[in-house]
Amino acid sequence: MENRTWAIHGYYYTFDKMLGSGKFGYVYQARRYPDNKQFAVKAVPLVAGSFGDLYQNTMPILEEFRKIRELAAISYHIIYVYDFGFDSEKSLAYFVMEQGQQDLKKYLSYRALLTSADRKSKWRQLTDIAVTLNDYRIVHGDIKPQNLIVFPGMHIKLCNLGMIKQAFPKNGPSGTPPYSAPEVIIPNSTTILTTKADVWSLGAILYLITYRIAPHFGEPYYRPPSNQYPSRDPDLNDILQRTLVFNPNKRPTPSWLAKHRYTKTH
Repeated sequence: MENRTWAIHGYYYTFDKMLGSGKFGYVYQARRYPDNKQFAVKAVPLVAGSFGDLYQNTMPILEEFRKIRELAAISYHIIYVYDFGFDSEKSLAYFVMEQGQQDLKKYLSYRALLTSADRKSKWRQLTDIAVTLNDYRIVHGDIKPQNLIVFPGMHIKLCNLGMIKQAFPKNGPSGTPPYSAPEVIIPNSTTILTTKADVWSLGAILYLITYRIAPHFGEPYYRPPSNQYPSRDPDLNDILQRTLVFNPNKRPTPSWLAKHRYTKTH
């Protein structure tokens, strides 16, 4: 799709290069004509089939578009989607989104260490995201560094809401270990996903930005890497110990995390 031009609601978008890919589609850097503004455009393949199949497949995507716009209106940390369209011939849906600088994974790869203040700033933004999702009873289930986009001013925004649902029964494995919670990765027949799954993800990302390596997927999940000492910040350690817990019922709520001493102090 690179170097090709697509029409979406009267504007023409030329795809320059691929920025990333995932389970729900591909993201390209694109330039819009005639105003020459730059965007990120997510292309989501739809399952080919009859018109009825196409209609059924587009309904969840339309709902995602509506929900993203609603969430972005109340939280600065949800990526904004400007436009949305379909290409029925190619069975593709398009999301025209604001483009950041890079995802959090790439951002961290270019930096040796984060200061305590930088780490706390990112953590507070993550808790804002979790509180917003929790207020709408939305379970993302796959919050990870690749889904967190860094914008100028070190602002972080969540993208790729392809998994968003209200609290729901879990029918099969999904997500991305170790950032997705155990109940997402290895569900059983009685698993009900709640927003506690995203609390795990926040803990895993805090672990990453603290130790510069993802947590191991084995109890106790919060223990530091074998070649590193635990953080000297007791409040940070308390967050890790409370979020990286196998049993979701023993994890705190997003609102509790937002009021934690680690979150509130600078």
